[in-house]
Amino acid sequence: MNFSRENQVNKLNQNNNFELLIIGGGIVGAAALEMASNQNINTLLAEKNDFSSGASSRSTKLLHGGIRYLPQMQFGLVRESLQEQKVLKNLLGDLYKPLDLVTPIYKDDGFADLPKLFQLNNFVSAVFKFGLSLYDFLGSRRKSEKHQSITKEETISMFPYIKKEKLKKSFLFRDAQTDDAKLVLTLLRNAVEVNQSTAINYLEVLNINKDDKGYNVELKDTINEEEYKITCNNIIAATGTHSLPGQYLSKSTKLTFSGGAHLVLKGDPLRLNNKGVLLPRTEDNRVMFVLPWLDNTIVGTTDTKDFSGNLDIPFANEDDIEYLIRNVKKYFDIENIDYISSWSGVRALIGSSETSSKNISRGHFINNIEKNFVQVAGGKLTGFRIIAKEALRSLFNNEFELSELDFVEEIINIDNQLNNENIQKCIENYSAAKPVDYMIRRSHLGWFNKDGGKDSIDEIVKKFKYKNGKEETLKELKAEGLIRTIN
Repeated sequence: MNFSRENQVNKLNQNNNFELLIIGGGIVGAAALEMASNQNINTLLAEKNDFSSGASSRSTKLLHGGIRYLPQMQFGLVRESLQEQKVLKNLLGDLYKPLDLVTPIYKDDGFADLPKLFQLNNFVSAVFKFGLSLYDFLGSRRKSEKHQSITKEETISMFPYIKKEKLKKSFLFRDAQTDDAKLVLTLLRNAVEVNQSTAINYLEVLNINKDDKGYNVELKDTINEEEYKITCNNIIAATGTHSLPGQYLSKSTKLTFSGGAHLVLKGDPLRLNNKGVLLPRTEDNRVMFVLPWLDNTIVGTTDTKDFSGNLDIPFANEDDIEYLIRNVKKYFDIENIDYISSWSGVRALIGSSETSSKNISRGHFINNIEKNFVQVAGGKLTGFRIIAKEALRSLFNNEFELSELDFVEEIINIDNQLNNENIQKCIENYSAAKPVDYMIRRSHLGWFNKDGGKDSIDEIVKKFKYKNGKEETLKELKAEGLIRTIN
């Protein structure tokens, strides 16, 4: 049975009893579904918005080891991430893309996160080199994979627009990228089509009650306005920034929210030539990335502590945009930076008294609500498989593993322009229910075209049965900050 929303809703109409309910259709929920389905565990995944519509489509697109966490002494997190890169490289196919990252070192500039003593000119290069050597060691990297020192002249040749004044040298090291939203959808399709699980977007969990036989769960299809009642024996809440529903609200773990904004630049205006740059120190003493991605360029991210905006549709405000542009100009000689779009993600971090969110742990947590109910949150994109496995093993004695993924080539080839054939594929095979699902999370047309691809809306809406398609799509594109005048 193909992964269309219509087919998945029909399955729910035929079966209302499940061994496991997963709440949340981000990267962790999708991985947990795929691994549970490999063990023939009868599972329903319910996502109240679209799949991957939260942080799992709004990241910096890096499967990185977290070099910036070394100065914070989070060696375990870094080692785990680096080792996980090797596993994912073998499982994700072309959704895993190796990436060279370059960090320029400047006199009198330093590197964010290093203690003050090591910010002195005589120390920065040596300390950063030591950190990269440790990075290579923790990742058990072969000689060909280890970092390299690059001269000032080589750096300028590699990046013609990089600022030359006070540039001393640079360091190159290897990380990786992925398309986070497409990875989520591929995991879900594998679970649904290969192993017959059920996954439904726009299905909100309204309430959960427990009795002697298990859990009674009330759900609502927010598209068809239908309500459902199911029973299940176990629950994983992979709800990210959202609290638990109903009577379990008070048992939700206290979280801190951090906003991370990104800009998309058309093409390669900074002449990166398929390499990324780790900017060593922003004006607020952080690091920042400038990365090639799908023939365009990503700039990000901010780190806004105590984010209080719309958790369902966060957006990059003018302060975020100006901040990102200023810090790019700090390191690149470019007069004008014309961005075509932006997005913002919200990190769910473990509650902390730290005054700066950059100092709050990026590790994950598992909250055992009760014997058969766990909540998961936090963590890095790179560690999604580990987090999902840990959540499942807290409920079941099975040995869970992620499968090598099918369907990767098809979803990668869904391009970022109006394409009627691809729209139909997304409806039939990737559960696109609304025009904006296709425009942002399946094709990225909304991010890679002026005004969110507004000129294509009329043609796209024709392919969907969703009522009020044009009005709702315009509303959501505006809420995302995508319909605007380009600065």
